[in-house]
Amino acid sequence: MHRIVIVGGGAGGLELITKLGDKLGKNKEVSLLLIDAKLSHVWKPLLHEVASGTLDLPTNEVNYLIHSNQHNYDYIYGSLIQIDKDQKSIQVELTSVTNTENKTIQAIEYDTLILALGSQSNDFNIPGVREHCYFLDSLHEAKQIHDKIYMSYIDMKQNFIDINSGYNVAIIGAGATGVELIFELATLKKIMSETIFYELKNFKINFTLIDSAERILAALSTKVSNEVVDQLQAIGINILTNCKVSSVDSESIYFDDGREIKADLKIWTAGIKAPPILEKLTDFEKDNLHRLKVYATLQTYANPNIFAFGDCAHCQLDAKAPPLGARAQVASQQAEFLANSLVDRIAGKKLPMFRFIEKGSIVSIDSHKAVGEILGGLVIYGQVARATYDALYKLHQSNIHGIEKTLQIMKRDKASKKIKLH
Repeated sequence: MHRIVIVGGGAGGLELITKLGDKLGKNKEVSLLLIDAKLSHVWKPLLHEVASGTLDLPTNEVNYLIHSNQHNYDYIYGSLIQIDKDQKSIQVELTSVTNTENKTIQAIEYDTLILALGSQSNDFNIPGVREHCYFLDSLHEAKQIHDKIYMSYIDMKQNFIDINSGYNVAIIGAGATGVELIFELATLKKIMSETIFYELKNFKINFTLIDSAERILAALSTKVSNEVVDQLQAIGINILTNCKVSSVDSESIYFDDGREIKADLKIWTAGIKAPPILEKLTDFEKDNLHRLKVYATLQTYANPNIFAFGDCAHCQLDAKAPPLGARAQVASQQAEFLANSLVDRIAGKKLPMFRFIEKGSIVSIDSHKAVGEILGGLVIYGQVARATYDALYKLHQSNIHGIEKTLQIMKRDKASKKIKLH
């Protein structure tokens, strides 16, 4: 039996195990196992909608145990702690769901190991960031941001926050995540002030978007960046560029040029790095972000039986070009590639080389509008861009559920679309 073990059930990992399960799950000569330290999956590019309360979680959260039964693979709730390349085995820490102090270590053997561990926010070791900022790396953290905002608004309603001092929200990192999040939070404030928190109309709530680059959305064209700036300024968002954070404390954000701003709620979305487990692994070639270096086959430099893809992999297909970025479309295309490549591997065939097809980038502005670039630089706006943005998620849903179930989800989602105010 060929044992395929996938560690990480994010966008790429879940798409891959689904495709393999549908192809090979009933083959008695192949075993498929997914390991993840969470019980369920939410598409990471939508976490800003969890933070604002616009995402219907019951419809969009995928339970791994149920999904594994539907798609012919096994699932273990656990965390990778070590890899033994020589013995072709990994150690996984299992934690009791009802008593988190109850833990055990399990050894799991593999013939093919695929690491799809994703990434986490990079605080660049800046003093105070880890202690005083919120992050948006997981469903749990997104819920924390939502709860923090909700509780703060209750304090405003009950006069525990001075109306004269106002309330300051700062997001550090003006890439797609930071931009989409600040749009969502500004929209949430507007809706809350018109419904359950009408007192907010009398409060001055300042939203500030901060980045060290010369402009926001530096990975996209200047045209798209300028369009988004206009949209942000139209709803009163403050934008600070060329501002490198030097430290953070409970009250303020400090910059290396000596300036500072007050911030009651601070959210860090600037930069990514590999998860801590990859920092601890020895005998693997890694980049400065601790991502595992892989060949075009997506096999690691360290061992041909170990693959890595998505955010945790340093995949440089052209020596003259930078490595592929941490983007959902990269992970999805690599999952599709591996679903076919691993079938060849099991059959003893030569492995193909991965080729990435750039499909563009789109940034959400609100539930009806977006802006972005597709087809090698074509700029799209408004509802057309938003429809394209939504289609990317529907494609992900189709990859993990199939077309028929995705259509059912779309109908339920449309019928239940509302803001979660609590």
